[in-house]
Amino acid sequence: MGTNYYVAKNFCECCDRYDKEYHIGKSSSGWSFSFHGYHAERLVSWQAWKEFLKDKIIMDEYSERIDYDWFVQYIEGPKSPGYVDLNGHKNWQHNEKGRTVKIPWFNPEYDWDDSEGYAFCSREFG
Repeated sequence: MGTNYYVAKNFCECCDRYDKEYHIGKSSSGWSFSFHGYHAERLVSWQAWKEFLKDKIIMDEYSERIDYDWFVQYIEGPKSPGYVDLNGHKNWQHNEKGRTVKIPWFNPEYDWDDSEGYAFCSREFG
């Protein structure tokens, strides 16, 4: 099970409705965060996303508003590529698994890692 995160636009304070402007990515148990990359907007690294999100509204797929500082700590902590939990499990990383296990959804034409090891994909996923 996982949770998708989005940048919201046209957010209504009265009814909490919004439009999804960008899919930031997905958090899945046991995995590092997987980002959706947007080449045209230069959202191709965690640092680019981090800067972009500073003045944006972040929502999860359950329509919960996500605090920017919490999100940054979450991505750089328990959802980082090198994170090891209390049981000794190191987060898996989607592109690494795709390269080593030859998972069919991995395609180096659309999938890449940023300089910090976060996985990116320019195709929609959920």
